[in-house]
Parts: sequence; C-alpha cells; structure tokens
Amino acid sequence: MTDLTVLPAPPATARPPARRAVAVLFVVLLISLVGRLAFAAWEGPFDGALSVEDVTRPGWWPLHLYLAGPAYALSFLATALMLVLLTRASWPGILAGLLVAGGGLVFALAITAEALPFVSATDHGGEEQRRAAVAALNEQPDLLGSTILGASAVIAIGSVLGLVAVWIARTTPGWFPPTALVVAVLSQLAPSIAPAVVGYVLQLVVLAAIGWFGWTRSGR
Repeated sequence: MTDLTVLPAPPATARPPARRAVAVLFVVLLISLVGRLAFAAWEGPFDGALSVEDVTRPGWWPLHLYLAGPAYALSFLATALMLVLLTRASWPGILAGLLVAGGGLVFALAITAEALPFVSATDHGGEEQRRAAVAALNEQPDLLGSTILGASAVIAIGSVLGLVAVWIARTTPGWFPPTALVVAVLSQLAPSIAPAVVGYVLQLVVLAAIGWFGWTRSGR
C-alpha cells in the first residue's frame, strides 16, 4: 500500500536563487557607490559656480553622462530595494523604497541634465563668448537647482522612513537604524566642522551598510 503520510515542511529559508539575486544587487550597490566616490574625487569640491576651465576638462561631460548619472541612479535603486527587503515589504518600507527610488532617479537625471547647457555653452564661439555664456548660466540658480533640492528632500524623507521601518522590523542589529540616522545628520553638518568629503563618505558608508544587512538578511 502506498504510504500517504505527509512529511513536515522544511523550515523556511531564502532560496538560493533569491539569495543570489540579493547578492548581485549588493554588488551593484557597492560598484555604484565606488563610482560615486570616484566621480566626487575627480570632480573636486563645488563652490556653487562652474568655470570654462571646469567644463572643458577632458572627460567632464562623458563622466557626468556615463559615470555620475548611472552611479547615482543605481545606488538609490539598489538601496530602495534593500530597504523593502529589510522591512519585510511592510507598507512603510515599500513607501520608503518608492521615495528613495523615485527621488534618486530624478536626482540622477537632474545632475546629468544640469551639465548639458554648460557643455553647449562652451562648444562654440570665442573665449569671451564662452565665458559670458557660462557666467550667464551660473546666474540662473533655478536652472535645475530646485529640482535637485526637491529630489534630495524626497530621498531624505524616504531614508528616514525606511530606517524607522527597519528598526520596527528588527532585521538589523538594534544599534544600526539610530546610528544611521545620526550619521545622516552629521553628514549634513560635516562641512561646518570638517571637509565636505567626510560627510559624503559617511553617507556612502550608510548606504553600503544597508546593502550589507540586506544581503545577510537574505540568508535567513
């Protein structure tokens, strides 16, 4: 007679394909963060205005188009997905992910689009004409500045909401969400107490940590 005994279900764990997918996502996040750091190091500090010399540096436009834009977009998309994973796809976590992803995509597109008028301004004409065109663009703070600031605000709101949701879900060590929030605040204060690069590196460390905890969580 055939034995129809129902065996107990094995304990729920992340399937290998799912874990591999999260691992790939984590690698994409790390590569994009390295790209952001490399671009920031190459570009140098921004004093609020661009010069003809800045815009005509070799690789200035290609690096904006093929490095900065994609690196920012991928880093925010990967972070958004990691937040959804860490919050167990709770509604606050999904909302946080949408805010970070949406704000991040707009931010990446805006910083890329902002460079294009400067490239066009220095692509023709004499030296004086090019300098006048760049100066005129620098005097237009609303060129895409409001879009960049707005996108940054959306990213910040999504990040705070996501970290709070992660803390509630208890999928990371208890110290991480509040520490990440403190680091986020300190990164904004860093320019007044240390070089701006310190704050920027702190932000990247927090994003990398979110990815790390997301990847380790996928194995449970």
